[in-house]
Amino acid sequence: MRTGSVVESDLTARARIVAAALDRFAAHGYDAATMRDIAAHAGVSVALVTHHFGTKQALRDECDARVARFIAEKQDAAAASDVLGEVLGTFGPYLARMLGASGAASDALFARLVEVARASIDDGSASGWLRPSHDPEAQAVALVLLGVAPFLLLDRLAAWADDDAGVALARLAVPLAELYTDGLITDDRLLTATGLVTEEAR
Repeated sequence: MRTGSVVESDLTARARIVAAALDRFAAHGYDAATMRDIAAHAGVSVALVTHHFGTKQALRDECDARVARFIAEKQDAAAASDVLGEVLGTFGPYLARMLGASGAASDALFARLVEVARASIDDGSASGWLRPSHDPEAQAVALVLLGVAPFLLLDRLAAWADDDAGVALARLAVPLAELYTDGLITDDRLLTATGLVTEEAR
């Protein structure tokens, strides 16, 4: 029988492994990340990683489940409008890398984020602080795209901000907030170009 201290240590090691996997998958992608690299990053043996998770795919499944649990917890604790920003702020690099991969797991992850964005739109529209789109489903996809995009270019952004990705993201937060709040174009030329506003209706 294992003692309480061993169990606690075991759980701590499991948490470190998951954190390391999130980091390594974000840095290198699923295919390039290795169990050995994840183990080294977590400060444990490869055997312990295998003991807890068995395979790299099972470890990736646990990372995705961690994201899903985080979303569920935030949805229970906060307004729906806050959740997409929270999940991107916490798992942005991992999500950007995983969403760029093919496969059912990435498809499910993308669908979950779009669902979160759609809930944000529904909540914001009902509250009156968010303008509904002519195409709410595409609007949800656009929110996910805009939210993930900075993390797809994180290396370039870091180089732009003197090798500090945190500074880059903080600086981008201001113009993005301006874009969301005030818009960018001062007339309806873009809507006219899409056919949503006709010349006669202007």
